[in-house]
Parts: sequence; structure tokens; C-alpha cells
Amino acid sequence: MNMQNDISSASIAKCVSRALRLELETYPKPGLVSRVDKGSHPDMDAECFLDSIACLEPFFLLLAEAGAERCSLCRLQEIGIAAEAAMLSATGGRNTHRGAIFSLGLLAAAAGRRAGGDFSPGISLGKIVAECWGGEMALPGELPCVSDGISMCHRHGISGARGEAKKGFSSVYGTGLPALGIAGVDFSEACVQAFFELLAFCEDTTLLKRGGEHGWNFARSEARRFLDAGGVLREGWKDEAVAIHHVFVERNLTAGGVADLLSATLFVHQMEADPHAPR
Repeated sequence: MNMQNDISSASIAKCVSRALRLELETYPKPGLVSRVDKGSHPDMDAECFLDSIACLEPFFLLLAEAGAERCSLCRLQEIGIAAEAAMLSATGGRNTHRGAIFSLGLLAAAAGRRAGGDFSPGISLGKIVAECWGGEMALPGELPCVSDGISMCHRHGISGARGEAKKGFSSVYGTGLPALGIAGVDFSEACVQAFFELLAFCEDTTLLKRGGEHGWNFARSEARRFLDAGGVLREGWKDEAVAIHHVFVERNLTAGGVADLLSATLFVHQMEADPHAPR
């Protein structure tokens, strides 16, 4: 299928890689790996994440191509499984981007589908995901506990990343993108604001696994306290955000699901703000 508007599968994949690098560079991001430190992940560092991003780019290209070819969800899952195996090989068995492969893989496929001409440029990638593959996607409650994420969904009665995708990534469009567009700050600060907004209001099975409901409630409470005080618009915000980060590390808390949503937000921002320039 010919790609329209000069948007190639390769350029879509490059946008995904850039979104993942921007997420890595965002700091402070409580409990998570950045170029500054390892957060609550002593077995990982920024170089490990960069190796993972490099190895995954060809798979996001394949996902965009598959989307353009009107593939089934099953085909996307096959590519995702191969991507996960490559990630584990590149990182020595460390899970750097399993959740991102799922969320950004669907959004990359949607970008390919839209570029292939099945949808007008004004249709959001989230809507395309929901319309094209949402009906095929089982929610955690319909599945056996084959992963930590699904187990957490069963235990706490939430829908997790699958529910997010079936709803067309409503957290990206309703929370992440508006926060990223906050006026009066530079883009790196807006990324921090978007992270805290997502942390305050979105589900995260990684937080539930690490800290249970108590840890998840604590994390959301800290995020809301930061936002209620003015977020990144407040003087001295960075010191406060770093202090929250250090408390997360002390408590062994980390928000991998929120990091995935931030990456998804950053990808959608690129594709829907300026789809011709992967940068």
C-alpha cells in the first residue's frame, strides 16, 4: 500500500524512537530511570534503555507497515512478541520497554493505517486503534494470569494497558497532551508536568506490583500534592519533584505504566502536531 502525505513507515518508527528517548531524558520522573540516575531500578541505566530503543526501531517500522496493510491484531501481536525477544536479548534479559512495545506498537500501526489512506489526517491515532483493533482486544478479566500486569488487573479490578488501548488511549488525549501543552514553560518542563498529571490520574500495574494499593495511593497522592501546589509553574518546583523522586526510590516505587503513557503522549504529539517531521 502506498503511504500518503510523505509519511513512511521508517519515519513513523523514528518518531517512536524519539518519543522513547524524550521519555528517558525527562527528569525528575519519580522512581524511574533517566540520564541522571537509575531511580528504583538498580539493574538498569540510561545506556541499557538506549540499547533497547535502538534494537526496537526496526520492529516499530514493521508494525507501521502492518498497520498500513490492514493487518489483524494477531499479526501485531506476532511482531510485538518478536520485538520483546529482541529487547530482552539487547538488554541482557531486562524489561526496559515491554509496556511501550504494546502501547506504542498499536499507535505506530495506527499511524501506518492512517498514512495508508484508510483514515483522514484529522482522525486521531487513538480512535484508529479503538476502531481497528479494539474489538479484537480482550480485557484482563477475560484472560488467565499470564503476566504480572494481568495479575495486578485481576487482583485490583482494573483494566490496565489493554483497557487504555480499547478506549483509544483516553489518558493520552485527555491528560497527557493537555499537560504537554502547558503555557509558559519549556518542553522539558512540560514533559515533567505531563508525567505528574498522568501519575495522579492513571492506572499503573507496576506501582501496584511494587507497592500494592498503599503504594499506588501514596504515589497518586504525592503527584496531586505536587500539582495542587502549582506543578512546574511553581518556583522551586524541581527541588520538590526531586525530593518526591528520592522518596519513591526509598520506598522502591516506580511507575512504568505512566512512563509508557508519557512515551505514547510524546509520540502522538509528534504525529498529530507535525506528522511530516519525525525529527
